[in-house]
Amino acid sequence: MQVQPTSSLPLALFHGLLSSPQEFGLITHWLRNNGVTHLAPTVPGYTLAVDEQSPDWRNWQSAAVDIVDTFGNGDEPIILGGLCMGGVLAAAAALATRRKIAGLILMSPTFDYDGWGLSPTRHLRHFGYWTGLDRFFSVTEREPYGVKSPKIRKWVIREMAERASSAVGPSRIPLRALREGERMMAHVRAHLADIDCPVLIMHAREDEITTLASVQRLFDALPQHDKELAVLENSYHMITIDNDRHEVSRLVERFVKRVSTEYLASNFPVAA
Repeated sequence: MQVQPTSSLPLALFHGLLSSPQEFGLITHWLRNNGVTHLAPTVPGYTLAVDEQSPDWRNWQSAAVDIVDTFGNGDEPIILGGLCMGGVLAAAAALATRRKIAGLILMSPTFDYDGWGLSPTRHLRHFGYWTGLDRFFSVTEREPYGVKSPKIRKWVIREMAERASSAVGPSRIPLRALREGERMMAHVRAHLADIDCPVLIMHAREDEITTLASVQRLFDALPQHDKELAVLENSYHMITIDNDRHEVSRLVERFVKRVSTEYLASNFPVAA
């Protein structure tokens, strides 16, 4: 006798590069209260690993796949999502895992560094990659820290000063880790055609890290018909803690419940 799974498939959310699950702290209670079973895991070598000397995106991917394999219930698929580089990691895990991924949620996905808030010298990072000098340098985060809300930005600035990290991530990112993140981006971009599950992308029109235009190009390149791009009008990059966080929560809930319903309907049809 086959047992029908719960009405909502589980959701795993990956945070941004070298950050923490704190990025989802302002949406997690809302999701739970609205019936979305979810986990915001830590990923060995990726979570808060600011001093790691030899990062490797393939290790991040492998750790994420292990999380996918242990989080699901038997053969029941799960939904993956992530913020910023966490979305790239979710896509990389979806490409690698043998478990069926029922859906993919990309929040502020970073596949290009072309936003208005980046340093004019950002292109010099490639010189560090090519010469091996990346081990000696790091990129310092700067205002607006991905946050449009003045109130929340003040909180982030205070956290950065006191703890060298905050709900938006670390105050600095080693260049070697950034290099590995860009290698993971390239891997996912090269295999977009292999992503065949429903996809929801959320991106702020004023994102200062990655332009909406570059995300639109990524969205257009996805081959599947079941895809949605939701444009947020009152946030910067960190949409899970910024002004549109309630809309983000509603979009996640709607996507998870729709994908879950469609999975149940196709795998456990009601007898006539």
